[in-house]
Amino acid sequence: MDSPVDIVESALKEVDAARTSLAIGSARQITQAATLDYLKSVAYAWFKSHRPQLQGRVPATELGAVDDHFARVLDATDKASARTTYKQALNDAKAALIELRSGMLTAPRPPGVELSPPPDFSRLAADPVMRSILDARWDECQVCLHAGAHLAATVMMGGFLEALFVARANQLSEKGPLFRAKGTPIDQRTKKAVPLSEWTLRHYIDVGHELGWISRSGKDVAAVLRDYRNYVHPEKQRSHGVTLNAYDSSMFWEVTKSLAQQLLT
Repeated sequence: MDSPVDIVESALKEVDAARTSLAIGSARQITQAATLDYLKSVAYAWFKSHRPQLQGRVPATELGAVDDHFARVLDATDKASARTTYKQALNDAKAALIELRSGMLTAPRPPGVELSPPPDFSRLAADPVMRSILDARWDECQVCLHAGAHLAATVMMGGFLEALFVARANQLSEKGPLFRAKGTPIDQRTKKAVPLSEWTLRHYIDVGHELGWISRSGKDVAAVLRDYRNYVHPEKQRSHGVTLNAYDSSMFWEVTKSLAQQLLT
């Protein structure tokens, strides 16, 4: 397996080649199909090849900084974007990759901290950018656990779990079952189902269980995680007198992993 530095070097070479390619030509906008396909391939090489090899070996926040710039390249290919748009995104990607490489060379990871690799989220997210976000959230939950940030870890798990429920709902070509379930939230003013964009984790847990996405026990423990995630609000934590410890956050991580597997099934 290539070293993380070697992987980043490969990505840098591809970015430099793309930047050189863009320097040829004078048209203000990039419209040629071959050029657009090439630029897409450079971005996809990061998301589908280089990034997966770095997953679990490099902090997720550092990978996320690179993701943003390659995502800009992909977004630009869906529009009649200017040459300067691609140049700026690739310049920023190069700078982020150089910073990532620098961090690898000067700040090695503390010994004893190993992150478990994320599951394959392609079942829930076809978009490589969204998959990279889910991968990063998976890592960040573990980073918080290793750092002893138990409340932060629990909050991250709740947000991550909600993202998985949303992704599962988005996979449905026919959304009718979501709005016919007993747990579907109803707007008391209009007496109609609340739009998905306004659903909370509680709604997704209830409806997800009805639709068979998660088991009964999964629903029960997810509800506990949901409640503890709400201690992100300091006043609620003060009034309830709750303090999370390593046992709590470790237990919630096992719950989160179990629910993720159920949602991926």
